[in-house]
Amino acid sequence: MSRSADPASAALPRLRGRPVPVALVSIGALTLLGWAILLLEAIRRGGGADAFLEALCTPAALLEAPSLAGALTALGVSVAMWIAMSVAMMLPTASALIVGFAEKAEDARAAGRPAVSPLVVGAGYLAVWVGLSVLVALLQTGVSVAFASADLPERLAGVLGGAALGAAGLYQFTAFKLSCLVAIGAPFRARPEGWLASPRAVFRLGVEQGVRCVGCCWAMMAVLVVLGAMNLVWMAVFSAVMAAEKLAATPRAARIVGAGLLAAGLALSVEAIGLAPIGAYLAR
Repeated sequence: MSRSADPASAALPRLRGRPVPVALVSIGALTLLGWAILLLEAIRRGGGADAFLEALCTPAALLEAPSLAGALTALGVSVAMWIAMSVAMMLPTASALIVGFAEKAEDARAAGRPAVSPLVVGAGYLAVWVGLSVLVALLQTGVSVAFASADLPERLAGVLGGAALGAAGLYQFTAFKLSCLVAIGAPFRARPEGWLASPRAVFRLGVEQGVRCVGCCWAMMAVLVVLGAMNLVWMAVFSAVMAAEKLAATPRAARIVGAGLLAAGLALSVEAIGLAPIGAYLAR
């Protein structure tokens, strides 16, 4: 019994000493955990975009809470859902950064040089998105409580959604967006000597890349919120688009995504207004 347990118990330390498997297992486990939390919450609320949006931003629960503790609990659920969403959607987009660092760390250790765990760079990256998730959850919940009774006409809501898509598409062509994307594609450039062995330097790299990722992806994340399309399918689609864009890390990739967002925004606006009113306007 003890003999059969010895190889298994010895395998864990060996795994911990190999940065690449640690990075891959950590990314996979945390991503699956994030999606599982979102899926369970969507099922608990009955599924659908509207139900899931309530989990992210819970004005009704806050307004109907019988006590301060109940209101704080509802707000805590909203914050937790935002954090889970950020981990589920954004951690996979940092795979190239975390696995790339793990490969460098593995090479350094093979050469007898010290290197910190890839979990450190991942922690720095996630720290940015977790902090942003808390801020956005507080802001959006406050706005939703303030406008809980507002009811936009369906046509106006469609036009505003199309405008949001178009604005996100235009952002894809800005110099700031392109500079963030290019910097994401070269995370290890101009690093000081010995930085692989410094937890502070590696954590700072994760934070820097997290900030650049926010600069790169905030517009597409905002579109999901504005459109109320907070369902698992659309989240997976946008996550895949952002991951592919960051993997390519070229201005061309950003412009292709931008053109797609502009086309989608135009289509949504036309659908909301209808072809007849547009034709009548053009015929004047």
